[in-house]
Amino acid sequence: MTTKKRFRSIIRDGRLYRRLILLCMSTVNFISAETYFVAPDGDNVNPGSIEEPFASLKKGGDEATAGDTVYIRGGTYAMSSGISIRKSGSSDTKRIYFRAYRNEQPVFDFAGIKTQTNGVTISNSEWLHFKGLEFCNVPQLTGATPNCVLVDHSGHITFEQCEFHHNGGTGLFFAYGTGGHLVLNCDSHDNYDPLSSQGDGQNADGFGVHYQTAGTDTTIVRGCRGWWNSDDGIDCIHQNTAVIFENSWFWLNGYKPGSMDRPLAGNGQGVKAGGYDLPPNRVPEMVPQNIVRNCVSFLNGDRGFNANYHPVACYWYNNTAFNNRGANFFMQGITYSGGSDYTRTNRGILRNNLAFKGTDITNGTGSGVDAANNSWDLPGVKVSADDFVSIDTAGVFDPRKEDGSLPDVKFLKLAAGSDLIDKGVDVGLPFSGNTPDLGAFEYQDPSSITIAAPSRKTPPSMMGLSGEFDHTGYVIYDLSGRMIPSDNMGKIYHFFISDRRTPDGSHYISTNLYMR
Repeated sequence: MTTKKRFRSIIRDGRLYRRLILLCMSTVNFISAETYFVAPDGDNVNPGSIEEPFASLKKGGDEATAGDTVYIRGGTYAMSSGISIRKSGSSDTKRIYFRAYRNEQPVFDFAGIKTQTNGVTISNSEWLHFKGLEFCNVPQLTGATPNCVLVDHSGHITFEQCEFHHNGGTGLFFAYGTGGHLVLNCDSHDNYDPLSSQGDGQNADGFGVHYQTAGTDTTIVRGCRGWWNSDDGIDCIHQNTAVIFENSWFWLNGYKPGSMDRPLAGNGQGVKAGGYDLPPNRVPEMVPQNIVRNCVSFLNGDRGFNANYHPVACYWYNNTAFNNRGANFFMQGITYSGGSDYTRTNRGILRNNLAFKGTDITNGTGSGVDAANNSWDLPGVKVSADDFVSIDTAGVFDPRKEDGSLPDVKFLKLAAGSDLIDKGVDVGLPFSGNTPDLGAFEYQDPSSITIAAPSRKTPPSMMGLSGEFDHTGYVIYDLSGRMIPSDNMGKIYHFFISDRRTPDGSHYISTNLYMR
């Protein structure tokens, strides 16, 4: 990547300020990188060129090495067996990329499988990136529960703008390995396991992150949606490394797809953020504190946000829960004494959360709960329908934007004049106005937008985007407070630099290319 940098130094009151302008050239040079193509009408004896493509995703992966790209042409790949991938890139900048070609839509349809198996199994792999692919219709044929895509004993795998749907088990399931995964702008829906030996609907989550016992790298689920999954929207029970859930929506989980009928054993949690079963088992010495922020959970068959008997307090910042059948927030944790010994203890660190319709929170008090500036504990705050532009869910199922981000909806956005505006406290997330608002959606006055720099309390784990432009430690947002996606090339943005050294105010970078 050819990158030009220009720094302008300004002396004010004896202090040195630097204005950074990045002029990012559009020339990209990949050294020794190869490009392969896969198409429904291809043949694996072909050389894998665009004129003579391979026939299978596996063949493309077998040929690729670190830094290579496998482009998947649009169309339906009718699968009669599962796909196995065991391949690695070498680093974040030299992954193996599996990408939909241009604006084409590849669909891997596993309806033809006759023997129980996962749709795709990625095992013992590192540094892979899948983008723009659709995986569906993995059947459940026995009491065992298949996964549409299983990532097993692997690390640093990215799924971006992928869709997993109508499967007989979990849409995307991470198991074991070292963590460090990123699930960005993905949808997982209409997954249902009626034959599971544990009970009807017990195991089909939208997303699952489990059993990672090694490594310290955080797995991030960002900008995702999970709906009409028979068990939970997302579940990270038995997870020993930290998970961050952010800017994601979960609804209608715990119901049979396309209906309001409950499966007999489906849990129906929107977000299940931890836990090790009851009685607890396989509890690690260092239990991770997971983070749930800027998420929306609504109309689920049971609870919206569930601490799920986690032994330590997780962070719950700026989330919105609406009309879940159980409690909107459920903070039941445990005090773990070793072996199978435990006592029930409420646990959670909650700031700026918003609940409306139904039960706001249960198990939300006690010495293990640190709660402030939430809609249910602020004096004088009473949430009503008038606080929102709309409480109609119209648009939540809509297609994503061209860049993969969530559709624009009015649902649960704060209305002008709402007393929920500026009622929050600074937790290090971007916000408009004097102080943060309550809930997942920050109110934006279209006539005036200002964003305050995060305070010095911002945890380092919430900062670290880095890349070839050497802005290590920066998190970059657009003017609405959303993180800039990694793949918006050829567009002009005004970026906000969020850094503990940056004073309050507006700070801009003009660039035509951003890379993570």
